Amino acid sequence: MVSRPDSWATQQLVEFLASVSSYASERSAVLGGIEAVAAALESEVAAMLAGDQVVAAIGYPRRALPEAEMVEAAAQATGTLAVEGVGECRSAAVAVDEEGGRLLVARHASEPLTDEEHDLLRGMGRVLGMALEGIRLLASLHERQALLEKLSRVQQSIARRTDLQEVLDSIATGASELLGEEVAGLRLVSESDPSVLELVSAVGMTDELVERVRTASIDLGAAGLAVKEDRLIALEDYAEFPGALPDLAADGLTATMAAPIHERGEVVGCLAVGTRRPDRSYSDSEREALIAFAEHAGLALNDTHTVAETVHQAFHDSLTGLPNRAQFLDQLEHAVARTQRDPAGVTILFADLDGFKTVNDSLGHAAGDELLVLVAERLQRGLRPGDIAARFGGDEFAVLLEGLSGAAALAVAERILRLFEDPFQVRDRQLYVTLSIGVAQGRNEPDQLLRNADLAMYQAKSQGKGRATAFEPGMHAAVVERLELEVDLRQAIAREELVLHYQPVCKLDTGEVVGVEALVRWMHPVKGLVQPNDFIPMAEESRQIMALGRWVLDEACRQAAVWRARSPRPQRFEVSVNLSGVQLGEPDLVDQVRVALGRAGLEPESLILEITETALMADTVASARTLQSLKELGVQLAVDDFGTGYSSLEYLQRFPIDVLKVAKSFVDGLDPVGEGTALVQAVIDLAKGFGLRVVAEGVEEAGQRRHLIELGCELGQGFLFARPADAAAIGSLLAPSAALGGGIPSLPELSRD
Repeated sequence: MVSRPDSWATQQLVEFLASVSSYASERSAVLGGIEAVAAALESEVAAMLAGDQVVAAIGYPRRALPEAEMVEAAAQATGTLAVEGVGECRSAAVAVDEEGGRLLVARHASEPLTDEEHDLLRGMGRVLGMALEGIRLLASLHERQALLEKLSRVQQSIARRTDLQEVLDSIATGASELLGEEVAGLRLVSESDPSVLELVSAVGMTDELVERVRTASIDLGAAGLAVKEDRLIALEDYAEFPGALPDLAADGLTATMAAPIHERGEVVGCLAVGTRRPDRSYSDSEREALIAFAEHAGLALNDTHTVAETVHQAFHDSLTGLPNRAQFLDQLEHAVARTQRDPAGVTILFADLDGFKTVNDSLGHAAGDELLVLVAERLQRGLRPGDIAARFGGDEFAVLLEGLSGAAALAVAERILRLFEDPFQVRDRQLYVTLSIGVAQGRNEPDQLLRNADLAMYQAKSQGKGRATAFEPGMHAAVVERLELEVDLRQAIAREELVLHYQPVCKLDTGEVVGVEALVRWMHPVKGLVQPNDFIPMAEESRQIMALGRWVLDEACRQAAVWRARSPRPQRFEVSVNLSGVQLGEPDLVDQVRVALGRAGLEPESLILEITETALMADTVASARTLQSLKELGVQLAVDDFGTGYSSLEYLQRFPIDVLKVAKSFVDGLDPVGEGTALVQAVIDLAKGFGLRVVAEGVEEAGQRRHLIELGCELGQGFLFARPADAAAIGSLLAPSAALGGGIPSLPELSRD
């Protein structure tokens, strides 16, 4: 037997994980997996079996598989198997999943597999099973995405105040398409007779059939039963249902499913789908999808019935009295529809106040609000009767014009600009404020027109402000994003719109807080809370991440030093800060960290810098040099989302890493009934082999916590312990006796499940 290093099995398992994780289909994952198994164990035969069938195999001539012998061998942990052209071979088999899947190998050798080789085979079987489950899960996620997309379109229709009938029709159609049913119907309880259901939307029915079933007793059909019992009804043999509607049964309906529709807590109708195909059965996910569509029907009804009470509040800006963004978009959509035959289309003027921040900063927000009211009044003076001016939010305004040529629209913009040549009187002060106006015209989709006008406005600002600029096709989307980034993100830092939230890192067994991870949030004045995924990539692209990253580092170190100083506990308290690939390439990154630590008075070992695998591998030589310098400074280094990138042993040997953070997607895959997960176990074993700590991310369930402890993981973070919160909220958790876990039982209780 060839002598192998102690880490041979671990390395083989990690490389096997990286290999099978790259496949997109079950078939390719199985074939690639058994080939990798055969190579690792130097076996002549490798096969995947499901029950008494050979799913895939290598080592036999095509059409010459001894299936019966292979099934018999796979049923045993070890044995023998005759291989044509080789002779009698030693065989070994392990489980792949709980459904009877088995992984079989056979090789020509005098000795059976060693214990180490058998452990490796067992680990490969578990990893292959996980990979196949992941591929199936991805397919399920695609189905879920289709549902979310259809529901999103319904939500947009409701938000735009689309005609109620159109919304209900889109709900019936969406349910029919997503569930693959030929027939769908939406019924509402009659206002004049509560014992009758009226068909208000139908899919897949002839006009004649619609007329025959337009009204039905609440005592008949799946719809009536769903309304009466206020629950989802699934009838998979409709012809045998005593209360079946005769006309639908005669039309060939074989199965149907109906979900009640609620408005303000009351059942007001029902959404039903059906098929004429035989042997139809409804899965749990299909039932949940129909319920989701029915809930959206209730939202649409509730919105329509309450709009008269809230229309002014919902569609007008409370400060200026102008229509707000939602009202403007609604009016714009209708204007575009009206002018489809007009060559000029509609015109949008998108205006932004120049220097408004200076007014707010120098005179206060109350003065700023007063100025906005005066601006709205002056803006309207420059318009014709019938033109619509709206406040979009902050210091942005939009104007909708119809029936004007391009030159005439620019003339309106110039007239408005002239009105702003006179000063505004605000609190005994004369203020000169100009507008930058973007002009877009055409018959494009409303969103496109707005984007064009917005881009033209930024072009006007870049050309000197206080002017109007017409949109040109060369102003493409990439420029829009860059201009928005340069303005909004720079303002976000200057206006202190960025805040840090912190998520505790805890000992899994006790819940004791040992550190926190700093997470940047952007409180946008118009959009509200902006998640990092929505602005960090833009910041990296424009290199604004440099300023943003320095701010995060300084603030996190400062806050950690405050907490550390208040704590009577002698042990070290750690704060983790994420570094992007762009920051890792900064020549003065080490100096930035040194200055931040010195300014805050924080010990270097209390700071953990987290870097993704992808960022590390962008320039391995430069990364290794920078990380080594950071390590010499005394800070700790962590690999974030380990397992989702390269998962290579090479960089763990090359880079001075202290911590591996297991990605949430792998924690989600832990077996809820407590059986081992080869992937997480492999990461933990790998980390211990390199002397690294492991932090499990995204721990949300007690079962995950329990299982991670059993696998040897000591640290974790996630909603089970605490959600990210601001510094004040986290400070209350850092008392000497603080331990998180939301009432999670102690370990002896956990282990009894």
